Amino acid sequence: MTTIEKKRLVYLDLIRVIATFSVIVIHVFATDFYVNIGSYNWFISALGGNLFRWASPLFVMISGVIFLQPTKEVSYSILLKKHIPRLLLAYVFWNLVYILYRYLVIGQELSVGLFYPHFHLWYIPMIIGVYLLIPILRKIANDYNLMRSALILWVIYITGCFCRLDLIPQIGAIFKSNSIFGYAGYFLLGYYLSNIPIKKKQIRLIYGAGILGTIICVGGVLITSCLTNTANIMFVNNLGPHRIVVLLAVFIFIKQITPKIENKVIAFIEYVRKDLFGIYLVHGLWLLVINIPMLRDLCNHVITLPLISIVIFILSLYTTKLIRLIPLLKKTIE
Repeated sequence: MTTIEKKRLVYLDLIRVIATFSVIVIHVFATDFYVNIGSYNWFISALGGNLFRWASPLFVMISGVIFLQPTKEVSYSILLKKHIPRLLLAYVFWNLVYILYRYLVIGQELSVGLFYPHFHLWYIPMIIGVYLLIPILRKIANDYNLMRSALILWVIYITGCFCRLDLIPQIGAIFKSNSIFGYAGYFLLGYYLSNIPIKKKQIRLIYGAGILGTIICVGGVLITSCLTNTANIMFVNNLGPHRIVVLLAVFIFIKQITPKIENKVIAFIEYVRKDLFGIYLVHGLWLLVINIPMLRDLCNHVITLPLISIVIFILSLYTTKLIRLIPLLKKTIE
């Protein structure tokens, strides 16, 4: 492996680690988001949760970097025989685990659970849909000018998603907040950012835009929710122009700092790298067990919520490592 390839893999793994932990932070903080609008705990929940809302699109961008490389062999045959079955197995198995947990521990009716998969597993059907577009996206990525044009059209597309073009129903129906085509743009954006040189002046502009986008994301949620006394999720949407600039800044920032990280950090990344998908799948169980009022209210939420997030990450990590030791279950987290 060349030095360039090694650095590339390290920065992608670092993004995955950060994004995985950020997903846990979002879910821990989100508990208070729909209650007591305007209270101190609600403010902490809205602020902390929305600061990390870029996590899910980051995963899509990483996949784009990997699957759109010209040297990687990707076809519908490979996708349908290897990658998609792996995701379907994880999705079906872990949905069943959460349905049984809600039935046996919480007392939810089985009929209800079957139609409402656990909240964090939404990502898997979405990414499967994007995977089905990979052969098309690879053709776009192979032509630089076509890729730039596609990204421009994508920005227009998700701006429409965010603005909700409901004045013309026929057009508005196209712009759905969880559109597979919307996330496919992040897939293409990740590959684009991994391959183009970016000047220092451009980086500073991107960071500035990222800070502005973050202010819009967080401020939009706080202001609209307080004005309406309802938890407003308009600015939480992953498909919006404000979200793009935040993702640009986060992706490039992590890429830039990777060569500067210490060997101990790289060793940690290597230690957890193979378990990140398992952490994502398992952490929902630990959320149900640990993210409870008794622990959340031990002291100020500024202290307890980050600590709970760290504990859930650690417990999910070692739960995943334990599952890896069980042959029948190992494939459900890979």
